[in-house]
Amino acid sequence: MDDVPSWSWLEGRPALDFVNTVIRRGWTEIELIRSPADLDSWLDAAALPAPRPAKVTARDVADFLAVRDAALRLLRAAVGQGAWDAGDTEVLNEALAAAPEVLALGDEPGVVEARPVGSPRPFTLLLARLAGEVRDVLVAGPAELALCDAPGCGQFFFRRRPNQAWCGTPCGNRARVARHHGRGSAAT
Repeated sequence: MDDVPSWSWLEGRPALDFVNTVIRRGWTEIELIRSPADLDSWLDAAALPAPRPAKVTARDVADFLAVRDAALRLLRAAVGQGAWDAGDTEVLNEALAAAPEVLALGDEPGVVEARPVGSPRPFTLLLARLAGEVRDVLVAGPAELALCDAPGCGQFFFRRRPNQAWCGTPCGNRARVARHHGRGSAAT
């Protein structure tokens, strides 16, 4: 039986929670979505920008990973950790085009709601909205977007102060301990 990961959220922002389904143990990247059960677990825990599909399949996992991997590379490029790739933008654009939406007036003044054009599969709509969340982060100017480079992390986060280097206190502590141990072994 698969071990379903437990989910810890740094941001509660769908775009970052989406790409943060890849973590690091030491400097090795670990894929957290390996099966429909893993994806089901993530869908139960995540702040989703669309209704949760009732059931996920192996095809949904493959589609999720394709869009997520492109989004991950684009966000890394946005923070200077890789090259911007037109193929990755095409993957996100295809996900967006698979479930186009219109902004319709809501039930009261000042409220709009996104409505899909046609009747896309629920998972297709969810992937389109996740791709839209990533697009919005990239377009809004990722000045506060950062990649935590502490050993064992590698998660995206939004800086809350200009000099913030790590996503949280535990990562800062790990980085300082690693730096301290690095100095000690260099001196001997």
